[in-house]
Amino acid sequence: MTTPTPSARELIRGCLDLPAVLDRISDTDDLLTHGVNSGEVVLIALRCEQALGRALTDAELEQLDSVVAVDELLKGGVSGDVAV
Repeated sequence: MTTPTPSARELIRGCLDLPAVLDRISDTDDLLTHGVNSGEVVLIALRCEQALGRALTDAELEQLDSVVAVDELLKGGVSGDVAV
């Protein structure tokens, strides 16, 4: 497993009401069980869509649960349905 790019953490940090929460979350920790609320996860998904220039697929949304998952998505490493 590779170390996530700083941009994945920066994207997530920009979506949090309390950005310091991210300092206590490791790259593989589940965001929801470690203090990120569902509204913030929705915002993370929207920011990913903006960064990618397309809507996320259902499979990508389901996998968007950690810093590593965000990083893989931004790098195009998440497999699943292809948005058309």
